[in-house]
Amino acid sequence: GPKKLQEVTDFFRKVKTKEIDRYAGCGEDDFMCQANAYWMAPFLPNLLNSVVFLVETSQMISVYFANYKGRPWMKGMLENHPLFLSVFICISGVIVAAWEISPQLNEMLQLAPFPNDLFRYKVLLLVIGTIFGTLLWDRFCIYLFAYNIHLSTYNEFKRLTINDFLPVLKTAGLVLIVLLLLASGNVLLLGVAYWYYINIYKKK
Repeated sequence: GPKKLQEVTDFFRKVKTKEIDRYAGCGEDDFMCQANAYWMAPFLPNLLNSVVFLVETSQMISVYFANYKGRPWMKGMLENHPLFLSVFICISGVIVAAWEISPQLNEMLQLAPFPNDLFRYKVLLLVIGTIFGTLLWDRFCIYLFAYNIHLSTYNEFKRLTINDFLPVLKTAGLVLIVLLLLASGNVLLLGVAYWYYINIYKKK
């Protein structure tokens, strides 16, 4: 509303006139503090920049989906574990943030809370539509203008089996275990897990 708009206007006016100085707590010769302060620019979360962030992130994810054709021209998505897991985590993160499942996560990302459920659902549909709509439109254009490429991609897709997903799930499980060990704060457990993994790998 008008009150929030005035708040945003006043904030940016103060930043422009340097009433809010990011370098205020740094000495003239403290270059490390000044370098850190560069990344701590004054920022006021609002609905506009929160929605822009979510939509822009979903657009970047959709670029990976649309441009990564997979087999027979390159590694399949399921074979490229780092790319698959990172894209999957990004999609999950954007949907979780748009749905506001974890207010702590949104606060850490400096996203403004949505005013009501209707607005939340609109943003969520926009994010999901951006990701999967871009992929579907890309595949539809390939079907119309490059049918041979579409046919090759479709034939590769038909060859997928449950076994193709197992290596990815194994990698995801290992990543999850490492994250849980790091979260526990016990370095000894992490060392034992690494030793166990190396021995298993050597046996194979």
